[in-house]
Amino acid sequence: MSKERILSLPCWGSGVELEELPGGITNRNYKVSCSAGKRMARVCEDRKVLGIDRANERACQAAAASIGVAPAIVYHEEGVLVSEYIEGRTLEDSDVKEEAALERLARLLRGLHESRAELRGELLYFCPFQTIRTYVGNAKELGAVLPDQLDAILEDLDGLSEELEPFRPALCHNDVLAANILDDGTSLWLVDWEYGGMGNPLFDLAGVSGNCGLGPGEEGLLLAAYFGGEDPAAARQVSILKAVSLLRETLWALIQTVASDIDFDYVAYAAELFEAYRRAREELRGSR
Repeated sequence: MSKERILSLPCWGSGVELEELPGGITNRNYKVSCSAGKRMARVCEDRKVLGIDRANERACQAAAASIGVAPAIVYHEEGVLVSEYIEGRTLEDSDVKEEAALERLARLLRGLHESRAELRGELLYFCPFQTIRTYVGNAKELGAVLPDQLDAILEDLDGLSEELEPFRPALCHNDVLAANILDDGTSLWLVDWEYGGMGNPLFDLAGVSGNCGLGPGEEGLLLAAYFGGEDPAAARQVSILKAVSLLRETLWALIQTVASDIDFDYVAYAAELFEAYRRAREELRGSR
């Protein structure tokens, strides 16, 4: 989608100014200023190889916006999503690791996961195990280079799935990276709901830990703030899902090595994630 098409959308007022924002590794993002205020425009299409369904994304973001944890959607049409612009800063991993930030993020996620009675809309179900198996098939079809001993990894994955306890599904973001958290100075906001859906709320906690590189103490602070104290059983579940989350993100990056036209080193990113997955998996073995 060209900048000209974005400028021609019917949702702007007068005096439209467009600024491309850096950092996106799936979509191209623009800050739009006009007489109606500031908006965020994302050039985004269905990405079946990544499991992205834009109708579901909009439904999840709208549901999250209704409870105050995501920006409201202003306008959408095929290939573009326009949301309210949040005046604030995008967090870094180092920001998330601070105790106060972990406590704020725990409250945000707890509120999201406890919003079941307020949810409306047709929301898809998200299962990381199914996502991984699908990503493997898609990566093979695209000719991406996959990790050695993949069959053994997938067999191990099946074993991990058997260790999970029953859970009450909740609306989850399922991609809680520091880059998807905004801080306006008062509140934290979750953006980029491409992988949102009903699922296991512990996967969001696992995503924070794995994606942001939390150490044991930092992870302990996050879980204690979320659960209101220590919960060894839940901590074990989060540890399992952290390894699963990192494997899923590795395969996502491997698909992007052959599917994306964005200037980003997906090969190095995939290697970094796979090493993090291996460490998480070894830690899991050692914690028995």
